[in-house]
Amino acid sequence: MLLTVLSYIFLFFNITNCLVFDKQPSNSTVKAKGAVLLICIVEFDTTITSQYKLKWKKDGEYIAINDVLREDLKTSQNFIVTINEDNMQIIYNIFFYGVLNSDRGFYQCDVFENSSLVLESNKAFLDVIQIPDDKYPLCTESKDVYTEGDDVMLFCVSEYTEPPVTLRWNDGATHVVEIVDGESARLQKRLIADPDLNGYKSVCSMTNEHIPDLNRNCTTQPLTIYYKPRVSIRQTGLISAGKQGFFICETTANPAVTRYTWLTLPPLDKTEYNIDNTGHIFMLSNPTMKQDGTVVTCTAENRIGSSSTSVTLSIQSDTQKDVRVTSAQDSVIINYNENNQSRGNNTVNKETSTGLSTDVIVIIIVACVVLLVIIVMIPVYYYCLCSKNITTNQTTTIVHQPEVYFEPRDRMTLPLPRTRDATIWRRSFAAQAPDDKEVDAMYLEIQSNHYIYAATSRCNTMR
Repeated sequence: MLLTVLSYIFLFFNITNCLVFDKQPSNSTVKAKGAVLLICIVEFDTTITSQYKLKWKKDGEYIAINDVLREDLKTSQNFIVTINEDNMQIIYNIFFYGVLNSDRGFYQCDVFENSSLVLESNKAFLDVIQIPDDKYPLCTESKDVYTEGDDVMLFCVSEYTEPPVTLRWNDGATHVVEIVDGESARLQKRLIADPDLNGYKSVCSMTNEHIPDLNRNCTTQPLTIYYKPRVSIRQTGLISAGKQGFFICETTANPAVTRYTWLTLPPLDKTEYNIDNTGHIFMLSNPTMKQDGTVVTCTAENRIGSSSTSVTLSIQSDTQKDVRVTSAQDSVIINYNENNQSRGNNTVNKETSTGLSTDVIVIIIVACVVLLVIIVMIPVYYYCLCSKNITTNQTTTIVHQPEVYFEPRDRMTLPLPRTRDATIWRRSFAAQAPDDKEVDAMYLEIQSNHYIYAATSRCNTMR
């Protein structure tokens, strides 16, 4: 009730002084680094000589009196305040030409007369679609150096904004964003330090569904992981009695290996082997069958720890064709070519033939293909060759004949009873032509000269 009474009193005071708002600031939404204008217009009675002062207030605190900024804001480079007065009104504006995330808040325009508040505008909310500073996101690691088995923590950090950004590890790790002190957003990823992760890098991306063109990323520094050596022994060739044999101790380690140690069981005399200056090559000077079955062990050391591996020697005699080297990790059979051995070449032949050679198989396949082609072509050739002289009519009767042919024929007409003792000899021929020839008669018969045959005569005479 009291509040209502005060409002009426305040309204009466304003009316009597003829001081009213023609335009008040309104709510606005703008992207960070954009521009926005808040306007406040006050109308007053020109007959009154009172002096008015206008103030801009943000979140309950005044930031400007007329066009003069508060002392701590005078260095601001992203907004200005202007005031213009004519005979009937005062136009009071605040213009943001490079909106910052910190400009988000409620703004209000107040009118003072002789240091007393006489008119107060409504509150306008300036909503800033905030964009993180250009330096974000930031990718960091919990430590510079890790030892095998340590926890590895990777962080992706961004400035906290409204609406909030989305942080994501590009390798598909869990995306749980943690808000730290209301000022920053942090995404973390936990790994276990492993030798395979040495040098590993992870990429974090930052996006905002309200700002489509916002797409930034950062990359962590390559991980440095210290681990003890990984050891394996490699043999450079066959181990033959009387010929040198070499073994190489191969390692991967971080930091680098500082010492190699070779042991044999049963122990060999130092005159039977040599170790190079680097320590990772072991050489049998003159292998003998007595050394067959000896276990050779290489141990590698760095400041993180040590590791070792072993192989068992199998010495080849003159009559052997295979050498077997048994390792603690695996077993390998090495075959070789006798001709190369006779020339002193210990090249390992890893492929053995247990059947026909490849060349013989290829020749057999080619011969079979050629034979198959010949068998198929014979009936095809016979059909094509013999079908040239065959004519097929529409009634499917096939006649093998030339287009035109001539066939002579002789015959005798037998005499009737009680005729003279003579016989007429006739000679005729027939000719056939194709249907497309313009011939009236297909068959012609021509009677030849008469011959008289006398039964009592030994020869015939022509009349």
